[in-house]
Amino acid sequence: MLLIDTDNAAGSPSGDVDDAFALAALLRSGLPVAALASVAGNTSEAQADRNNRVLGSLCGYRGPYLRGVQAGEVPDRIDRAGELWRGGPHRFIALGPLTNLAAVLAARPAISEIVLVGGNLTSRGRFPPWWPHEFNLTKDPAATRAVFASDLPLTVVPLDVARRLRIGPREMSGLPGELGDFLRRHAARWARRSLLVRGSRRFPVFDLAAAACAIDPALVTVEETRARLHRNLWVEFGRGERRLRMVRDLAPAAVWRLFADLVSGRRAGDAALPQPLP
Repeated sequence: MLLIDTDNAAGSPSGDVDDAFALAALLRSGLPVAALASVAGNTSEAQADRNNRVLGSLCGYRGPYLRGVQAGEVPDRIDRAGELWRGGPHRFIALGPLTNLAAVLAARPAISEIVLVGGNLTSRGRFPPWWPHEFNLTKDPAATRAVFASDLPLTVVPLDVARRLRIGPREMSGLPGELGDFLRRHAARWARRSLLVRGSRRFPVFDLAAAACAIDPALVTVEETRARLHRNLWVEFGRGERRLRMVRDLAPAAVWRLFADLVSGRRAGDAALPQPLP
C-alpha cells in the first residue's frame, strides 16, 4: 500500500508542478493507495489539500485524503490516523518536505520503505553551488534530520538524476482527456518560468522519477550505499553509517512512455504514445 505525501501546487498561482505528474502516474498505476496527504512546501498545506482533491477526482481516486500537521486541530490529520497505520505496512512516497513523515515517526508507523527526492551525486545543492536547490530537505530541517536518523528503509532519488527527466509543451501536447488538459493548463506557467530561467520551456519533473521507482523498478538503476546528512542538509553519499538505497540512473524516455500510457489508458508500447524530445 502506498501513502503519498505531497505539496502539490497544480492549482496554485506559484510553485513547481512536478508533484502533479507523479500523483497522476501513481493514482493511475493501479497500485493500492492507502491515503493521499498534503504538506506545506511548494504551496500551503491547505492549498495542497484542495489541489490533491481536484487531481484525485480526475484520476478516479476514491480513497481518503489526510491533512498535514500544519492543518491544526482537524480529525483527519496524518499523525492521528491510527487506524491507517495499523493497516500497514506502507510505502511512504514523500514528494515534498518531510514535515508529515517526521511527525508520525514517534508512533513507530508500519512503513516498509520511504521514497524521497533529494540529495545530489554531482553537487552539494542549495549551498554552493546553487543548483540543484535542495528544497525538500531544507524546508523543514528538523524533520529532515529526524527522518535520516530513523532506521526505516530509505530510497533516495538524487536531484541530478531526476532532473534528466525533462518535458515541455511538445511532450504534453499528446496527453488526452480531462487529465491531459488539466496537466497542460497547470504546467503552462511553469513552462513560461522555465523559459525565463533556463531559456527553454522544457522543465524537470523530479517527482515523476520517484513515482517510477514505485510503479516500475525496472526503469531505474538502484544501488545500496551508505550516507550521512551534512549539517547544511545535503546528503553525503558513500560516507557515514546510514544505510539506504540510491537511484543511480533512470531511463527518461521509458519513464515518460510509462506516464503517457497511464494517462491515456492505452497499452504500453503503443506507437501513438507521446514521445519525449531527445
